[in-house]
Amino acid sequence: MITGLIGNVRAGNYVAIPMVFTALAICGLAIATKHYQVQYMLRDATPDRIIEHYHHGSRRLPQGKAAAAYLSGLAATFFGQFDRAREELQKVDWSQASAMYRGHRLYVLALLAVLEETDYAKAIRLADEALELEKQERAGGLQVLDDVVRLVAGPGEPAEELMKRVDFTARKRRGLMPGMCAWALGVHYKRRNEPEKSEEYKELLRMSVPQSIVMRA
Repeated sequence: MITGLIGNVRAGNYVAIPMVFTALAICGLAIATKHYQVQYMLRDATPDRIIEHYHHGSRRLPQGKAAAAYLSGLAATFFGQFDRAREELQKVDWSQASAMYRGHRLYVLALLAVLEETDYAKAIRLADEALELEKQERAGGLQVLDDVVRLVAGPGEPAEELMKRVDFTARKRRGLMPGMCAWALGVHYKRRNEPEKSEEYKELLRMSVPQSIVMRA
């Protein structure tokens, strides 16, 4: 687009300038609208609308069913609908999915281990398996989700870089992943007996996913 615009300007055709900026404005408006739609869906009492959105939005992806399944499973888990999370994952033949998506599935199971079973050792084991799978692909994995699982379930003091990544995402304020990061940090600071910091992140969680199961706990 930029190349074409420069070419038109050099040729003395200035009509293209307002057309390009109009197109960019329309694209920006569409992105902003979608962003706020997701924000409002995550404020619902149930994950129904956001799950429907994930299924609709993933249809054209190369592995759309796997993408929709892990995203829907993640949302259902964070809203406390554990059986539904498993049902979403069961819709996919994971043996046909890429290593990255198989890793994504394991992260959902790790989150289930934390929130449903309070089995932190199992959660870390699943996160380790997910990390090994996702290393096989250049496309990368869910680093921040891995951080969330390890921050909540892992033993010992977390690394400084992990804390920075999770804090950066939490402060984006709107979205499922920022909400999960805010929750993890709230848990971390509560354990450290720093109630003011914990409450700060709980407020960020309230802004992102106010009906999540961790807000009701």
